Amino acid sequence: MITYLGFRVVEGAIARLPRRLAYALGVIASTLAFPLLARQRKALEANLHHVVPEMPGPQLRKLAWRNWLNYTKAWIDFFKIPRMDQRRLGGLLTPTGLEHLDRAMAAGKGVIVVAPHMGSWELAAASWAASFGEIGIMVEQIEPRRLFDHVSQLRSRMKIRVIPLSRTGARDIMRMLKEHRMVVLAMDRDILNTGQRYKFFGRLTSFPTGPVEIALKTGAPILPAFCIRDRNDAYVAVGETPLFLTPSEDHDRDVRGAMEQILATFERYIKRYPDQWHVLEPIWPEEPVVPAVTIPSPPAQAAVGE
Repeated sequence: MITYLGFRVVEGAIARLPRRLAYALGVIASTLAFPLLARQRKALEANLHHVVPEMPGPQLRKLAWRNWLNYTKAWIDFFKIPRMDQRRLGGLLTPTGLEHLDRAMAAGKGVIVVAPHMGSWELAAASWAASFGEIGIMVEQIEPRRLFDHVSQLRSRMKIRVIPLSRTGARDIMRMLKEHRMVVLAMDRDILNTGQRYKFFGRLTSFPTGPVEIALKTGAPILPAFCIRDRNDAYVAVGETPLFLTPSEDHDRDVRGAMEQILATFERYIKRYPDQWHVLEPIWPEEPVVPAVTIPSPPAQAAVGE
């Protein structure tokens, strides 16, 4: 109950503030809080070290701090987006690569958008929903249930259908694809521990293969996409070249080939914008880590296992 009430108080306060003022207050609060969140800070620094291994320790800590401030701003936008009108939403997001999205949609089998946790996916999803109708986002279930239901209701106002992350979530995704809908799946964390191991920034770790498995089964194209914050605190949504997968007799090779293409694209953007890759749990853990705090993420804590 305390978590839910605290969330609602912060949400209500931020929603009523001008965006710039909310950013300023958020930066102050998050700067004070960051040194106290030792576990999350160390995980973030460890993840970023794999991205920029040549960076000296002091610079790496500054990079993690900038990342944390951008993450704070994404949270603020999460609270404000449901109350923005369409004109304001459009002014905050510049789409690029629309020809890739159009090509994927033209296939008539729905589109599987895969992404890392970067930028404000609530904003990108709201913009896409306004153009293409209801879209689906798979999100991690959070406690208390009342908070999860509230966050889901906020997303539904933006024509976003929430698909709870579970071992049966793939069925809901396939239903939406049959309706020629778009589904957005973040796949840079293997939350359900059902994935397979691939090299990412030179070191093996586990990733969910569900999006690729579903694409091979349904024929839906996969569109790698990225939401990048610009210098003016607006966003650029980038659609990359879609992957149209054709099953062969070697299923494992089909999955591995597609996963390697997707992860290589992720690496390229994360390497370019390391201060915008917001993952506060170890991607390359030495041993299993149980999250200390479970909270919803603006970029949608999403993944699909097998």
